[in-house]
Amino acid sequence: MKTKTTFLKKIVPLYCLTMLFSFSSRLYSQIIYTNIPDATPNASYTLDLNNDSIEDFNIHFEAIDKVICTPIHNNAYSGEFTGGEFFPWALAQSTDICSTLTWYGAGNPGTMAWGASIGYWGGATDKYLALKLIVGTNVYYGWARLDFLATSSSFVIKDYAYESTPNACIVTGKTSLGSVENIPRKFL
Repeated sequence: MKTKTTFLKKIVPLYCLTMLFSFSSRLYSQIIYTNIPDATPNASYTLDLNNDSIEDFNIHFEAIDKVICTPIHNNAYSGEFTGGEFFPWALAQSTDICSTLTWYGAGNPGTMAWGASIGYWGGATDKYLALKLIVGTNVYYGWARLDFLATSSSFVIKDYAYESTPNACIVTGKTSLGSVENIPRKFL
């Protein structure tokens, strides 16, 4: 009996310490969510994903029915390259956004939608644009939720979020892990 008690006295603190370290990364992990008044831009929308007053992405019309996503600086969107064009994905809710996706940066603006038939965004409702934000040597993953008319003549940006822990994945539509809601500076 004494051996069992001695064993438990040694193992219980070790177990508790192991549990503390295994969950400590989650304690510091935080989704920074920004809910904005639904924005329907006339020509472009500049997205500051982490609300640090530095523009990160520009979503704009190149023609009356062609919408482009242009990363600014070293940032990127996820999508594919096909037929000589870059196309950002229109992701469904609950999709993981991580380093494993294919990313395209500032030198490769992506056609989100062109009319009713080119790109993945024409007629999209509550779809998510996967975003990669680079700040110094840190990489953050995030999303922006948008709607598009079928003709691509109008789009609405609803909200956006990013995971504040460098290199940590985020799930599209997820707004909390104990989140902080931001109010973008441009609306203050």
